[in-house]
Amino acid sequence: MMHDAYPAIADLMRSGRVDTVQIPYNVMERGCEEELLPLTQELGIGILVMEPLEKGRYVKELKSQPDLTPLKEFGIATWAQASFAWVLGDPRVSVTIPATSSPELIKGNASAGSVRVLPQELRDYIQRETERCL
Repeated sequence: MMHDAYPAIADLMRSGRVDTVQIPYNVMERGCEEELLPLTQELGIGILVMEPLEKGRYVKELKSQPDLTPLKEFGIATWAQASFAWVLGDPRVSVTIPATSSPELIKGNASAGSVRVLPQELRDYIQRETERCL
């Protein structure tokens, strides 16, 4: 993906010229966890996450339906909300920006922002369910 740009992004972050960086990060694209996310935390730089649903792939291309049962008590009613909650559950993430064209989806996506931070075991569950269903 854009991993080859990570060294340049890290250098830019270290330069002190930016307060926020925008990177792809989602339940399956986790390349930024090794260097960039720890560096943002160290330097106090905000993270703007793009592609939290991998251009809709994690909701449109599922081969089977994920089990939302363990997530319902957190107010999660759709797999898109689960994916957003996974991203927003990382305390280093400031904001996530999904590409959404439907007003109905905007409301559902926004509601994921009110989900309290998921315990790590549920974040792990979302990752396993995503892998299982893709």
